[in-house]
Amino acid sequence: MRFRERLQRKTPEKNEFARLVVRAFENAGASALEYREEEFAIKVPGRDATIFLHNAYSNYCQAPREKRAELISKLVASFAAIPEIPKDFAAARQHLMPVVRDAAYHNLTQLMQSVSGAADGGQNWQAKPLADGLIAGLAFDSEHSITSVNQATIEGWGATFDDVFSVAKDNLWERTDPNRLVGKNGVYWGEWGDSYDSSRMLFPELIYRLALDGDPVAYVPNRDSLVVTGKKNVPGLRSILKTGEQSHFKQGHPVSPDLYLLEDGLWKMYAPRDLDLRELWMASKRRRDALDYAQQKQALDKLPAYEDVFVANANLLTLDGRVFSVAVWPRDVDTLLPRTEMIAFLLDEESQRSVMVIWDAAVTIIGNLLAEEPGLIPVRYRAREFPNDGQIAQLQRVARNPK
Repeated sequence: MRFRERLQRKTPEKNEFARLVVRAFENAGASALEYREEEFAIKVPGRDATIFLHNAYSNYCQAPREKRAELISKLVASFAAIPEIPKDFAAARQHLMPVVRDAAYHNLTQLMQSVSGAADGGQNWQAKPLADGLIAGLAFDSEHSITSVNQATIEGWGATFDDVFSVAKDNLWERTDPNRLVGKNGVYWGEWGDSYDSSRMLFPELIYRLALDGDPVAYVPNRDSLVVTGKKNVPGLRSILKTGEQSHFKQGHPVSPDLYLLEDGLWKMYAPRDLDLRELWMASKRRRDALDYAQQKQALDKLPAYEDVFVANANLLTLDGRVFSVAVWPRDVDTLLPRTEMIAFLLDEESQRSVMVIWDAAVTIIGNLLAEEPGLIPVRYRAREFPNDGQIAQLQRVARNPK
């Protein structure tokens, strides 16, 4: 069976999809493309550009089979049509838009570009914190593409980030029809459909006009989604969390699996008090964290600075009928630990004898051995020294599986 026919009959593996994209670029006249499997990206020679395929792959897998070829064609066309951002601010200002993005994905992109040898490592893209796990940045919007605005461009305009961001917000407000935030049973969702639905989080005045049961809680699973309900609307929150997982994990351009509470005009991450809601939220959060840490590990393992460091994964473990995230801390190994719910202190590698302790309980005993590694999202902690015998004894007294 021919390659293209196989893809049309089933959901392709990532490598199959990448080969199809490379072939489409070659048919459009590109040559010498380099597919980097572990980054799931294509390096484009001559443009110092890397195309990360995660979003395109998610969209491809979700699309009806008869629409998939069109998506590939649009990907190739959008890359070819990426415009040069005007050097004159007056010419650029009407195309500027604010974007809400996931801080972990942005940081991972920086790491991947550092590994691939991009000229500036992607670190010049400008953004500011919006809430835990979210950042607000700038983009140049054109008919076929959304291009990030970096520091060099802003400086070339003779402007500051805040000045440009204010212009971008004004542009988005002009495109925002409040009547497209529609609702039912106290749950509201955006129907703008312009790739900036999540960016409307930047307008508290839009959110506060809604009839809600309690303070506003927002959910932005991807850039095309903004869902809002009240903090006291437990059925509404349950509906958001149950239906939102697919739109976060299976659609392109994911933003966050978290809930965000609006208080005094500011957003902050919201952890539901209701135990069932909290577990629904944590289930998605654990899954997303595990993916983020796994991809982060792939990048860190390739950087010379971490050549002799064990970069631990955030593993998911079922214990007593409940799911937890757990990181393994091996003895006598320089280790980078993810922030998980539990730590498994590996006492003996051959026998796999370990002590498993809830993170918060463990850090009261061994917190002095952990140092936050700078510049990483999600956060990791450097552990150069394993707990001593006295600390191990204390850990065993509070362990979930004392041995």
